[in-house]
Amino acid sequence: MSGDKAIEAISIVKEEISRTLDFDGRAVLLFSGGRDSTAVAAAYCNAFPQSRLHLLLIDNGLLSRLANTKRQVQLLRSLFPETEISFETKRVSQMMREAGMQQIERDFKEYKFSSLLICVSCKLIMNFSAIRFADELGIKLILDGFANRQKDYPEQTDIFMEYIRNVYRKTGLVYLSPLYDFLADKKTVNIALSEMNVNIHKQEPYCMFADAFSTANNEEISKYIVKTVEIIRELDPVLHC
Repeated sequence: MSGDKAIEAISIVKEEISRTLDFDGRAVLLFSGGRDSTAVAAAYCNAFPQSRLHLLLIDNGLLSRLANTKRQVQLLRSLFPETEISFETKRVSQMMREAGMQQIERDFKEYKFSSLLICVSCKLIMNFSAIRFADELGIKLILDGFANRQKDYPEQTDIFMEYIRNVYRKTGLVYLSPLYDFLADKKTVNIALSEMNVNIHKQEPYCMFADAFSTANNEEISKYIVKTVEIIRELDPVLHC
C-alpha cells in the first residue's frame, strides 16, 4: 500500500481513535459497503492491523443489492487478514415502517414539514441499534462514514449529528466520524481507496429513498427528531434514545 491520500486517511483514523481513552482494539463501524464507510474500514485496518472490527449493516427494509455489501466485506477480509473482521446485519424494517413510513402523510398534514425527512428516522434507528449492538458486546467505540460533502442532507446536518453525539455521551460510548473532513469529495475518497487496493465499483446497496434528498431547516429537523424519538421509545423502551 502506498500513496499520499491513503497515508493521510490512515494517519487521521489512527490519530482520532488513539485519542480515545477507552479504545481496547475493538470497534463497531456502521457499514453500508459504500465508498465512505469502506474508506473508514480500510484505513482502520491499516492503522490497527491486529485489532477487531465489527461491520454492522442496518437493514431498514428498503434496501436492495445487499449482496454487494457482503462482497465488500469479503474483499476487506482478504486484504486485511491480520484484522479480525466480523459482519452482522440488523433488520429494523418493522420499526422503520412504524416510526417513519407510516408517519409520512401525517408529517406533512399535521407538522407541515416542507421536505421529506424519512432519512432522519432511518439514521436515528440506525444509531440506536448500533448502541444496543455495541453494548451487548461490551465495545466502547462506534464509527461511521459521515462525510463533509453530505452535510446538507437532513440526517447529516450539524443539528442532527449533535443530537446523536449527545445520545452517545449519555451511554458512555465514544462515537467518531474519523474521516468526516477527509471525505470532502468523491475523487479524494476514490484515490485513497485505490491506493489501499480497495475496489468500490457498484458495491453500495441501494435504498428506495436514495434519490429523495431535499434540504430542511434546523427547526423542522429538531421537531422531527423529537416526534420520531417519542414513537421509537414507545416501540422499544429499552433502546437508548
